[in-house]
Amino acid sequence: MKGDCQWFETKIEGYFCETLTPEELECAAEHLRSCLNCRNEVQGIRAIDPLVKQVFEYQMAKARTPAVAPGKGMWLRLGFVGATLSMAALLLFVVIPHETPKTVPTADVVQATNDNPAPTKAEEGKGSTPSDIHRLKTDAPDQKSVSIAPAVDIPIPQNAPLFQVMNDAGYSRSLQDYRGYVLLVGVWTAEQPEAAENLQQLYQTFGSLSDLRILGVSRHNQDRLSNTTFPAFFNAGSRLVDARNSEFVIVDKDGKVQMRGELVGDSNAITAKVKAKLDQLGAR
Repeated sequence: MKGDCQWFETKIEGYFCETLTPEELECAAEHLRSCLNCRNEVQGIRAIDPLVKQVFEYQMAKARTPAVAPGKGMWLRLGFVGATLSMAALLLFVVIPHETPKTVPTADVVQATNDNPAPTKAEEGKGSTPSDIHRLKTDAPDQKSVSIAPAVDIPIPQNAPLFQVMNDAGYSRSLQDYRGYVLLVGVWTAEQPEAAENLQQLYQTFGSLSDLRILGVSRHNQDRLSNTTFPAFFNAGSRLVDARNSEFVIVDKDGKVQMRGELVGDSNAITAKVKAKLDQLGAR
């Protein structure tokens, strides 16, 4: 079975409701690996749900605040609910990509990367883990990823999830998915390539550790920088463990933040600090 854009549009509801047959699911995954337009559509749909929920909860929390003057409580609540609906409509317009003519992808389109592609041969032969389920693998991790237009900056409320990221294939990950592993999250931007370069060195140095996961996260779904092979994700409406741009965070196996540091500066000094903390946490 080979699916095209028209076929995927007829199956997208089943794709999100998880009612596709194994053959149809494999066909859909194969199509998403090569079709930028359909992949953007999936990403937009996956991203809008947590964003709308965050705005709605934020506005409802404000609506529950006691009214300043008697008799105005009901009108304040109605006003906040109306603002919520307006914001939800705005998010739908911003996040879901506009319909564009779908073209046949060229040979330069690269498959979406998985959560932890092997940086060295040391990882070959390892068994799969629960986080490997439904992940799409890459045949050429050293190539550039597909071009994705930067997303519009959306304010993240304080009651947003602590950590929720998404990969190019539209699969999201939370801290719960990495329980039992030490997690190193590095936030990189195209404007500060040094952070991505130092994160790449950390990945090459420690990426083969069996109980360590390293993620490179951007605020938006932007192009992967050249010569980087770390697993690339983008923020999906979360606080991103309160990490700033060009900063790394190490989370222990119980989901608690144990270290924060800068990704800019002397790469050897950064690597030494990370190694000391990983040794302390027992990452092997």
